[in-house]
Amino acid sequence: MKDDKEIAALVSLLDDPDINIYNLVKSQLLNVGNDCIPFLEKANFENDCDEVYQSRIKGITHEIRLNEILYKHKEWIDHPVNLIDGVNQIDQYFFPNITRHYVENEIKNIVKEISNLLTEQMSALEKVSIINDVLYDEYKFRGDKRNYHSAENSSFGKLLQNKKGNPLSNSILYIEIARQLNLPIRGINLPNHFIVGFLNIKDNNKYPNGYSFKKEDVLFYINPFSQGVVLKKQDVQDFIHQINVIENEYYFTPCPFSHITKRMLTNLNFSFKQTNDNLKKSDIKDIIQLYKP
Repeated sequence: MKDDKEIAALVSLLDDPDINIYNLVKSQLLNVGNDCIPFLEKANFENDCDEVYQSRIKGITHEIRLNEILYKHKEWIDHPVNLIDGVNQIDQYFFPNITRHYVENEIKNIVKEISNLLTEQMSALEKVSIINDVLYDEYKFRGDKRNYHSAENSSFGKLLQNKKGNPLSNSILYIEIARQLNLPIRGINLPNHFIVGFLNIKDNNKYPNGYSFKKEDVLFYINPFSQGVVLKKQDVQDFIHQINVIENEYYFTPCPFSHITKRMLTNLNFSFKQTNDNLKKSDIKDIIQLYKP
């Protein structure tokens, strides 16, 4: 474990013209990991005229951050207790200006408002109606059809900030709010779309992530991208037939959290391809490789 003086001294050596010294310093900084980031950022700010120095700092900073998410996300994939934890890891890597504190605070406010309006006597449809009133009438969340493939639309934090997103980010919001309200709403991973399902179970906490539900366990479906419109099984079936996909039980039942985060990464990858962001495409490839085929 290196102290602050040692880390600062190592960072100061990054402009050494001897490539062997640079490689040695780089190796030691990578071993230190995240604790180096503040020192690297400070050095980058103070030496904005030295292009070689800046390039080396940015490269090492990127490598440290990538190693960190690969380690933490692998841990989450192995034990995906909470969907929002995996989502936040991806979000904060590609959109670092969106903090976890901001996300948690925004959700807390929404959940509190909905909770004050719900009663135990309400039916499932009545509860969904309350959620929809708050999300879409008051907070003005919506699906962004104009810039559908924008990377920001795949970001959960950006959804909270901009009040618009793609089907997946809107559905993640619905799932997380439902979780905090102990409502049995889970993600449905459709081809070319993503929705959620309201399950016919009493205690949501008794059925962990990855539980094998049947089609009959779903009371109805909800499309958060279209302001929470309620769908029947026949509506889902019609959609699957319209896009010429072979019907599968998977498309009618809740999917594991890891399928949601992997799809989030796939969506981001498509967006970065559109903008020719090769570095982020490479990072996503490394993260996706953590998932089992």
